[in-house]
Amino acid sequence: MRYFYSLSFLLLSLVFNSCVEEVQLPPRSVESRLVVEGLVTNEAPPYSIKLTYTGVYNSLLYGQQEIPVNGAAVSITEVGGRTVQLQQDPITPFFYWQRDPTFVGTVGKSYQLTVELTDGTRYVSDPEPLHEVPPIDRLYAEYRPRPNDDFSNPDQYEVLLDTQDPDTPGNFYRWSGYGYVPRFSTGEPRGFAGKCCQYCFYPIYGSGSDVQSDALINGKAISRRPVHASPIYYPGQHFIEIRQYSLSQKAYQFWVRFEEQRKRTGSLFDPLPASIEGNLHSENDPTRLALGYFGASAVSTRRMIIPGDTLTVGRIEIKYGTEFVKDGNCQRVYSQGQLLAPENWLK
Repeated sequence: MRYFYSLSFLLLSLVFNSCVEEVQLPPRSVESRLVVEGLVTNEAPPYSIKLTYTGVYNSLLYGQQEIPVNGAAVSITEVGGRTVQLQQDPITPFFYWQRDPTFVGTVGKSYQLTVELTDGTRYVSDPEPLHEVPPIDRLYAEYRPRPNDDFSNPDQYEVLLDTQDPDTPGNFYRWSGYGYVPRFSTGEPRGFAGKCCQYCFYPIYGSGSDVQSDALINGKAISRRPVHASPIYYPGQHFIEIRQYSLSQKAYQFWVRFEEQRKRTGSLFDPLPASIEGNLHSENDPTRLALGYFGASAVSTRRMIIPGDTLTVGRIEIKYGTEFVKDGNCQRVYSQGQLLAPENWLK
């Protein structure tokens, strides 16, 4: 009987070993490309343009992160009007700035970006029209508890928006939001004064790629449109700002593709994500496109303060425990934390 079991084990081992064959996957790589991010608005300057190169990506060995574009000659032209030169930021070289206060985006005008690299290659954007945008009529927030099976995120306030789409068809919108929310830490000892710096305000940023077309709602009210989520880590006021942008049709299509890519999940065997090419091309080779997008937009901005008293300290301690409490000085352990609440937020 022992011989029978030994022979059976040997046969099974041979079968499994013969079925397993190591597969050598070829490395997948993508060359570095120029990436452009920025826009002109009808608000007063400064305007920033972010210029980077993508790192060389390799599926078996991760590439570098984004690389700043140094020494480029960058300009913005109002079609039929002025051209202004941008200056590279000496401290944060990813950014080039337009600070001339007399050059302001105007509704009805179109704008072009030109980038000349140090090797002489020139990229030029398609003319981008600056369309009007309706005002934000109302902002309000509603409490949303986290799902019972979600222990990695806190409850949140969902920020909703009302606005009125014009009667003319072909309007496209993008929303971005940010704010400051209260956070709590263990603090740090301060001699006889006990602990300090346990409470601070932490910045929260939305995705910035939330877009909508008026194809199905032309001329109607846009009501209860979710535009931002503000997490509840601790009781206290939430300071929220929402920006509503107008978009051209091309810009809308770009942001739709961008959001699809952002939400995508996959595995090692998926194809590489498709490059999201924008509206800049090489002047000598129109088929050579940059990534990213240079836009022009009117902006409507509105702020609000959420009271932040839905959950008390006791309820938060019962619900979260110390799940979202870090050790140390609040403004240091939470990136960009500040000890004081923003002043004059609604002015």
